[in-house]
Amino acid sequence: MKKDNYLRLILILTLPFGLFNISRAEAISLDRAVAYALENSPVLQGTVADIRAGNETVKTAESGKLPVIDLDYGLIYSDNPLVSLGSILNNRKVVANNFVPAALNDPGFSGNYFASLSLKLPLYTGGRLSADIKQARAKHALALAQHERSKSTVIYQVKRAYLLAQAAQQAIRIARSSTDTAGMHVKTTEQLLAENRTVTSDKLTATVYYTSIKAVISQAQAQYAHALNSLKQVIGKDLSTDISIEPWKRAISPHKLPAITVAESTALKNRSDLRSAEESIKAARARTDIAQSATKPQLGLELRSRLYADNPRVDELSWGVLAVAKINLFSGGANKSRVSAAREETNRLQAEKRNKELQIRKQVRDAFASIEEGRIRLKLASTNLTNARTAVSLVNQRYGEGRTILIDLLQSEQALLKSRSESLNSRLLVEASILELEFAMDDYEVPEK
Repeated sequence: MKKDNYLRLILILTLPFGLFNISRAEAISLDRAVAYALENSPVLQGTVADIRAGNETVKTAESGKLPVIDLDYGLIYSDNPLVSLGSILNNRKVVANNFVPAALNDPGFSGNYFASLSLKLPLYTGGRLSADIKQARAKHALALAQHERSKSTVIYQVKRAYLLAQAAQQAIRIARSSTDTAGMHVKTTEQLLAENRTVTSDKLTATVYYTSIKAVISQAQAQYAHALNSLKQVIGKDLSTDISIEPWKRAISPHKLPAITVAESTALKNRSDLRSAEESIKAARARTDIAQSATKPQLGLELRSRLYADNPRVDELSWGVLAVAKINLFSGGANKSRVSAAREETNRLQAEKRNKELQIRKQVRDAFASIEEGRIRLKLASTNLTNARTAVSLVNQRYGEGRTILIDLLQSEQALLKSRSESLNSRLLVEASILELEFAMDDYEVPEK
């Protein structure tokens, strides 16, 4: 997730949390959200269907080595002289009168039943059947790897959406506190003005400050609703469902990171999309073998049994065995071109895999850089937040003693709000970057249902 998104989220720190009625909402923890998404995500349901289809494709390819048996049964009714003579011959009922010219030229309509039982068996296909099986298995393995990466993507999306919703919820609490404080200043200046202890401009300044904070409530409402809708979408829940999330707990200890080289090695080992690239290469190599098989001899065997009769009870049987050897001698260069094209596709996929490896390593390093940036910003923000709170306390005391003006107090309050916002934003950057590192490494533990 881009850091601009964090900033955009934190800039809307103005929604009183009490505006949301979540008493009837379904409470859902992060682990439960992930488990629900893995069970109900439409994306995963689609990839599971791809796996089942790939498994059937493997069975289809493997069946190519088995014999094919066909059975036909039908009726021939015709006055075609050749058909009529053929029926007489097949029925083994030839007599001398059948060859009288009048009988041959005008045999009349005849009906004959027939049945045919055939068995076809490939003996040698130049490696095409084996290549078909390799390609089918590679595609099935590709579907499995894509499914695993889709699972990791869903887990990452759920965790990210849940984190953003928690951050929005935390921002709402900050905004509510700031809005309440600004409201108190309005009441204080009204009272002081009624007692002639301040001027009208102070009251107007306090009101403007309060209004400026409160003015973006509708925008904040929409942002929080977007965060919840995004969460419901990625876990596969109906968008009309009311849900509530657990509050964002402060981390007890910093997240311990592995060495960057270890993280890169883990990512290259775990990433299912890298395995997908490998399976795509295997499938391309199998297509090269299929293209090459067209230039090799093809041997096949066919056994056929035919039965004919002039009544439904077929009782005349004939047998035949056909062995076929075939080899292509010239195809105008088409076979050679198909082989070359398949090899170039393999080269392209190998280059894409190398690029994928570089992308994965970059994703790991980018995540480390973002985590480091977030931790530095968080450390500075924590110090600044402590100073801002101290400043507000001192300025508030001085204002109560009449030793400073209201504008100084409001400026210190605004500085405190910015400090709280930066602290929240920095923490969000750290935790979101940790999620990105987990996703880059494909290092997830699937929660139990």
